Amino acid sequence: MRPQPGDQPEVVITGLGFVGAAGLGRAALEKTLTEGPAASLLEAVQIPEQAVLQPRQEDPRALLVGAPDLSPWVHPRAARRLSRPSRFAVAAARMALEDANLDPKDCEAPRVEGEAPRDGEDVPQRTGIYSATTFGPSDLTERLLRQIRDDGPQGASPFYFTESVANAPAAQVALACRARGPNLTLTQREAGPLLALAQAATALRRRRIQRALVIVTEEVTPLLFAFLDHFHALSRSPDGGARPFHRRRDGFLLAEGALALVLESSDSSTAPRQLARVLAGARGFDPTAPRYRHGDGAEALGESLLASLKSQGEELREIDQVVSGASGSRAGDALEASVLRFVFPQEALPPVVTPKAALGEYAGGHLGAAVLAAAGRPSAPVEDFGPDPALAITPHSGSPLSPPHRVLATALAAGGAAAWTLFAAPRIDGESDG
Repeated sequence: MRPQPGDQPEVVITGLGFVGAAGLGRAALEKTLTEGPAASLLEAVQIPEQAVLQPRQEDPRALLVGAPDLSPWVHPRAARRLSRPSRFAVAAARMALEDANLDPKDCEAPRVEGEAPRDGEDVPQRTGIYSATTFGPSDLTERLLRQIRDDGPQGASPFYFTESVANAPAAQVALACRARGPNLTLTQREAGPLLALAQAATALRRRRIQRALVIVTEEVTPLLFAFLDHFHALSRSPDGGARPFHRRRDGFLLAEGALALVLESSDSSTAPRQLARVLAGARGFDPTAPRYRHGDGAEALGESLLASLKSQGEELREIDQVVSGASGSRAGDALEASVLRFVFPQEALPPVVTPKAALGEYAGGHLGAAVLAAAGRPSAPVEDFGPDPALAITPHSGSPLSPPHRVLATALAAGGAAAWTLFAAPRIDGESDG
């Protein structure tokens, strides 16, 4: 039986911002999830000749942001001082704050104009930033290394250095939005976004902050693409798409962009524009995983998930949708399928949706899809390439589903990190979880 609400406040998501190949804002993300991936969004990655590690018969493609007009959220003068991931992150953060009916330039401002901040240290009027990235500002890192190679350490640009570190986008969001709370960046590959969300939710439940911005940002550079392709991580299908859980899967679809979420607590906000609730989180580690790929420790990961849900009073039978982190990776999808089969009896497995088929790997699309799933938005249709019989998981086709009550988001990272988040639909006035 679920513990009755006590002193801990409820954590709700009140705003979402998005920068991606599909466009800008929550509407662009919802459209992609409703209609599925468009071939027109896939752009060729122009790899320099010296970076070609192995030839491909077809042009390599990825979900690239291009050069969108971010000026409504990032002034052009400020944009010149930012790396691409930082520009993406600042724009997405301000979109999310607008979506939450907050001042996009001042995270610390009260929601209601003229409302006095609370006194006391239990609920400080501060906004924390919890970000995740896998590769960080790759382009400026590459430029910095070239400067050091060509001109020696004395020729290194201070600007390139300060914007090349993984936590630069989070710092720029704090400056742009006047967020004075804790600032944390995680680099845990595919598991990073859910782990960052968990850190933010914990800080809100413990009343360390008033609200949180969860940021995921990534960029695609030709050199990064070339290296991932060299190690056969990327899909080589002629159409450029990914096929999660299918027998013809051959790698993931690389994406760039940013996602931002505004998290608030029931202590500090009435959450008038609530999208979803964050109920529980779990994390695990696969000791069989090498540093560079997935392992096969499904039983250990499944036990970690079950134990965490039980300790937080959540039950598997109440989960009615899984937003899977399967991406088309042969080893990653196999591990994901094994964990799901271990956790759920086969006859009780809820619909499994695979948003990375439409949104690609990295850049936060998977986390955004999980939030929108809990908000009752439909999932994208999945082309039937034929599920892999060895996995015994058939992705949901995209046919209409009833609005879910509980949504489990999964993320298993190369290198062993694992994270899960349990989302719930927005609470209706007077509703109880019982």
